Amino acid sequence: MNKITRQLVELMNYLAALSIIAMMLLTCADVLLRLFKHPILGTYELVGLFGALTIAFAIPATTLSKGHVAVDFLVERLPALGQKICATIATLLGLLLFALIAWQSFLYANILRSSGEVTLSLEMPFYPVVYAISAASLLVCIVLFIELTTSKQKVSTT
Repeated sequence: MNKITRQLVELMNYLAALSIIAMMLLTCADVLLRLFKHPILGTYELVGLFGALTIAFAIPATTLSKGHVAVDFLVERLPALGQKICATIATLLGLLLFALIAWQSFLYANILRSSGEVTLSLEMPFYPVVYAISAASLLVCIVLFIELTTSKQKVSTT
């Protein structure tokens, strides 16, 4: 399970990078074409959707590499057991949060799909992006669950 999870995290990270590249190319092309009075229709919408995908797809890799911001100047002063307890509680809270995000995003995507909600200019459906956010959140849950079960919680030795 760990190997498959890492491969999925890596895939999502590549998709996040592709999304950033797409935003950059689309924005540059739109700016250049505006000089010739031919802007790209829906650029603002597409950049917003790509931005949502970039953030969602980057979170699992950030979680796996423990690249998130941590303010632990108080926790560092605790004994090793206290640090481990705090890390476990934080991981459990993160798991709960991302489980709720995955669940509610999935429900919201179903609502968007059934209602036929689309973007204003391009009339693209929103629900695939929200399903992707749900999938990325579920992957974060898996990463956090693996972290809990392998008990590799960070303990400061200072």
